[in-house]
Amino acid sequence: MSFWVENPSLRIPLYRSIWKFVDFLFPPHCAGCGLIGERFCSECSQQVQLLEGNICEKCGEPITNFQHNIQDCYDHLKNLKMIRSFSFYQPPISLAIQKLKYHRDIGIAEVLANYLVELYNKNKVDIDMVIPVPLSQKRLHDRGYNQSFLLALPFSMIINKPIKKQSLRRFKDTISQVGLDRHERLINVSKAFIADSAEVSGKNILLIDDVSTTGSTLEACASALKIAGAKDIVGLTLARAVHTHNGFSDQLNDAVTAQKF
Repeated sequence: MSFWVENPSLRIPLYRSIWKFVDFLFPPHCAGCGLIGERFCSECSQQVQLLEGNICEKCGEPITNFQHNIQDCYDHLKNLKMIRSFSFYQPPISLAIQKLKYHRDIGIAEVLANYLVELYNKNKVDIDMVIPVPLSQKRLHDRGYNQSFLLALPFSMIINKPIKKQSLRRFKDTISQVGLDRHERLINVSKAFIADSAEVSGKNILLIDDVSTTGSTLEACASALKIAGAKDIVGLTLARAVHTHNGFSDQLNDAVTAQKF
């Protein structure tokens, strides 16, 4: 999927017009509640709250909900400057992400990208390019698209920064991160990515993904980018998985679905 017009100010209006035309032909259902006629209705939108307050300066996780060791974050996220997430991974945004990721509701990505723009503007990071976290070739073939790219494309057009999805690729198939702890996740994606030094050397880079749990995937991407000569690397995600007594909220909601896709 590619999208380009010479005038930057026309890119996102044209992109949105295309989706409005698609919605006219095939009326959507709200990804949060199922209401016919909207991709994400106003009531569901109002329930999505910005994750803010007393958060870890490194990983972006609230540090009031549990015993948070900031030094562990610095040890774990050595190559990332920081991670920031818009909201907790809970309904209705978790439902919208699941629809995008597992049920081919790709139209919702253009709506959800606006939350990433709000998060980006709030944190005022200085970047040269946007890179979506890549899928493996097998996962991309099975799913048919990369949900992170679908989020990053309208996001990059709105903030008027180039998107460079070919600058980072996943060359090693890995199992799903759902259900793994922090250590297992880090091992699972270790050395799974490779970056193009000609594209990223000396650049400040913004990584885009749908959900952050422990930050291991973003850190593995950042490691490859650093090896290729990148400067500062920041990760932005739509949602942050919630710690529960039974593990992370993403593994509770997505385990069965993830095995199918």
